[in-house]
Amino acid sequence: MDKLKKTIKESIDNFEQSYPIETVRESLSDAGIDLNARAISQDMFIKQLKFKLNVKANREKHERLLLVASQRFKEALLKGLDKPVAYLNKLINEDRVVFQYNKLQELNEEEIRDIIKDQNLIEIIEMIENES
Repeated sequence: MDKLKKTIKESIDNFEQSYPIETVRESLSDAGIDLNARAISQDMFIKQLKFKLNVKANREKHERLLLVASQRFKEALLKGLDKPVAYLNKLINEDRVVFQYNKLQELNEEEIRDIIKDQNLIEIIEMIENES
């Protein structure tokens, strides 16, 4: 990737040496291109890219936390820890999720993820770690 960046930078430098930026801007303005509108458009595009990257990073982080929390809940259910079991029962009983269940111990990780999806995952993980 560094080699690609270096090549691009060298190409831009070579272009700027061959055609001074002011000459290029004058030529574009003479052709009827609004450089200010282009700059605004480019800034918007860059902001959109940054936003999408942040969304993707946050989604991946959220998925990792959700996976960890569901695994910890499953372990806590198997160990019979009181606090996580009570918390999971509370979520189910509050009707935050539409869920049919017989026994909490029989839940698989996917079902646990569905139950805790909209919760504060860091808080849940800390609570389970403190309990065990």
